[in-house]
Amino acid sequence: MEESARGEILDRYGLPLVQNQTVLSVNLDLNICKDVNGTLAAMIEIFNSYGQEYTDLLPISDSEPYIYTQENLPKEFTEFLSKRKVASSVTAEQAIAGLIAYYELEEYSPAMARAIVGVRYSMFRSGSPAVYPLASDVSIEIVTALKERDETMLGVEIASGYSRSYSEQNLASHILGYIGPISANEYELRKEQGYALTDTLGKDGIEKICEDVLRGKDGYRYIEVNSAGAVTSELEGKKAQFGSDVILTIGKNMQQITEDSLAAAVENARALNGEKAATAAAAVFMDISTGEILSMASNPDYNLATFYQDYPTLSQYSNSPYVNRVIGGGYPPGSTWKVITAIAGLEEGIITKNTTYNCTGRYTYYADYQPTCYDFRSHGVVNVESALQKSCNCFFYEVGRRLGSDKLAEYAAKFGFGSKAGIELSGEISGTVASKSFRESSGGIWNAGESLMAAIGQSDNMVTPLQLVSMVSAVAGNGTRVQPYLIRSVTNRDTGEAFQASVIQKESLNISEKTLEIVRNGMYKVINEQGGTVYSYFRDFDIVSVAAKSGTAEYATGHPTVLIAGYAPAEDPKVAFTVIIEHGGTGANAYTSQVVKDVLSYYFSNRDSFDSLSDVNTLLP
Repeated sequence: MEESARGEILDRYGLPLVQNQTVLSVNLDLNICKDVNGTLAAMIEIFNSYGQEYTDLLPISDSEPYIYTQENLPKEFTEFLSKRKVASSVTAEQAIAGLIAYYELEEYSPAMARAIVGVRYSMFRSGSPAVYPLASDVSIEIVTALKERDETMLGVEIASGYSRSYSEQNLASHILGYIGPISANEYELRKEQGYALTDTLGKDGIEKICEDVLRGKDGYRYIEVNSAGAVTSELEGKKAQFGSDVILTIGKNMQQITEDSLAAAVENARALNGEKAATAAAAVFMDISTGEILSMASNPDYNLATFYQDYPTLSQYSNSPYVNRVIGGGYPPGSTWKVITAIAGLEEGIITKNTTYNCTGRYTYYADYQPTCYDFRSHGVVNVESALQKSCNCFFYEVGRRLGSDKLAEYAAKFGFGSKAGIELSGEISGTVASKSFRESSGGIWNAGESLMAAIGQSDNMVTPLQLVSMVSAVAGNGTRVQPYLIRSVTNRDTGEAFQASVIQKESLNISEKTLEIVRNGMYKVINEQGGTVYSYFRDFDIVSVAAKSGTAEYATGHPTVLIAGYAPAEDPKVAFTVIIEHGGTGANAYTSQVVKDVLSYYFSNRDSFDSLSDVNTLLP
């Protein structure tokens, strides 16, 4: 058998993200092998001496006293026993004894006999191929040891194969994903496609989503042997076919800068607010006209090269490193939600550009419930633009009360909240949109004051960063929603033929240009006019003009989550963005803003000259 190479995963410029490296594997050709038990024993002894893993799928412990390691035994195991005249109802001890007798392994130690049975069962599970892959990625020391015993180990062959290697081991881990051994359930689903139980396949991320195009087709050869087991001739077979390459929409350098800047933001937030702050973070940058994801970062991340070694430890961490927070993290949107409230109020005629409200720092419409502006701040007379600029809660309390929660939820749904964006990754959540009908559908009670909280992004509102970036992209893109996507194209390695993997999908939301212009003006003032909530962090930033809405989402306990969602350039939008620091705490808006500045500085500069965060920082004042 000639192993095929899996397709590579590349960035938008063709820079490698995931490649293949050649490794050595040990196969056993059963057409040639005359003493299977003796040969397996010799190889297992060598493997054990060098600490080399090999395939052993037997669901029985590897040492005495023997016990079953699975509560429900695979049907392949009971079939294996039956064909070897061993009853499926026996104990693990009895099963091992019966199999040792069947394979005539009494001359071997109990440990070696059990090990040989394990390999024999693994051969059975893989369909009893003529050439069985015993171990992969073996060291040159093992190869040398096997070569020294060539004459006594007929049928053992050393073959070259492939394993995954990564340009940067932590880069884009939540996007790329990882491969692993095929499970029994996956095998049942894919055995008709030619998969064997010894195969690997994509388990998460692009590796999983693009399994069918990344996977190659193994080759094979035909040989003739004489009665002594020597090869006398080799007939024509079929060459292995490479898997296809997948080209992503992200740029490797921009992805690295996004991840590095986000990691720095987390560190800075913890330094400011304590180690319990900034438990996680996420950032995403998207092309407004196409929906291409330019970079997507989730912190903490994980090392793709050591995934299986690290998993037992990292999977216990409370901040869940394996969750892609851009698509799988649910957050109260805080004041970024005021963009939706403003659009709904303008479109429904509840307010106009000139409608004013006198903010005294406390909303007093209800006698028994009087929520405040943030930090009890009084904004005085504001209209919708200045209310967005200063993030005036009281203005939007009034709009939310007059709109009603269900009407506000209707507009939120129009912008994609409450449903998945549909990007090509698993693990995306839908989030929730607060409303009277939603609360009552789950058996809860909706009080009148809840509409006030819903209008400023609290209550039952829960969104993902990807949904937020899609929303601001639609605002910047004249009311057109684009489908976010990550897979740009697929290239056939053998023919060089490339095809577009994702088709640009757009949907008009039928929001008036007048409404969108008013909201965009308010978002511009957030960044560019004194009194804007993040004006102080951007006032010296001159690489590109920016418009955005910041937010702070409060919790009953713990530090608030800080958010920013916007686009650039403000006058001719090209890129939409969202950055979130989970429980970042007071003052962390400075750090979300810094991530935006770092990444936009790279994107809107001579990118060929910058490939790291330190390079980008030379641009900033």
